[in-house]
This record gives sequence, C-alpha cells and structure tokens, in this order.
Amino acid sequence: MNAATGFWRRGGEEVSLARLYLMRATALLGIWGLFATVQTLFVHDALDRGVHKALIGGLWLMAVFALRYPLKMVPILLFEMTWKLVWLLAFGLPQYWSGTGSPRLGEDLWSIGAFPFVCAIVIPWGYVWRHYVRAPGERWR
Repeated sequence: MNAATGFWRRGGEEVSLARLYLMRATALLGIWGLFATVQTLFVHDALDRGVHKALIGGLWLMAVFALRYPLKMVPILLFEMTWKLVWLLAFGLPQYWSGTGSPRLGEDLWSIGAFPFVCAIVIPWGYVWRHYVRAPGERWR
C-alpha cells in the first residue's frame, strides 16, 4: 500500500478506509447501545403506544445496514445528529441550567446529548458536501 492509497488517505476513493472503519465502529456502538430498547419491541404492554420504541428499532436496523454500507447510511447519521442536537438545545440544556429537569436528565444528557459530537467527528463532511450540497438536485418532473 503506497502513501496515496494508505489507511488514512483517500487516494482514488471518496472516503478513507479509516473513516469507513470509524463509521462502522459507530454503527456497532449504536447496535450495542440500542439493543435493550429493541428487545422491548417483542415484550411490552398491550396498550403501549410504542412510538419511541419503534423509532429506536428502525434506527437499530439502519445501524445494522451501516456495518456493510456506511456511506449509504450517512443521511441516518445526519438525522441522528440533528434530532439529538435539537433535543439538547431545546430541552436538555435549558432544563439542566434551570434545575427543573426530570430525575433522568443526567442520564439523557449523556445518552442523547453526547452523540451529536460523535456524529460530528464520524461523518465524512467532504462526502456530505460533494453529495448533498454541491451535487445537482433530483429533477422535479
């Protein structure tokens, strides 16, 4: 492997191999971290609305796909980063600063509030720029 196609360099590829492994490691973290919630999809109260559990189950399945197709799952990472950042700025931090949060606020600040920073590190921003910002949009008709 020469320097142009090394582990940390892109060479002719759009995203370095190291970045792909980092994205896969993040997917594994998501699979592991969300598994307890996914288990509740199969054993729950008959009247449970299940909206939160169903959303987490869908994200868990996308994390499984991300092991094989990390670049195709970039929009999922962008979604994860966005909703968690919105939660952190609109709910988590204001409740923490005012001292009015629920007993679970500390746990939520860690489990929800830390992940946008992980996403910001993991997302290949050059790829996002090339494929979602600079690329021409899909046709309308």
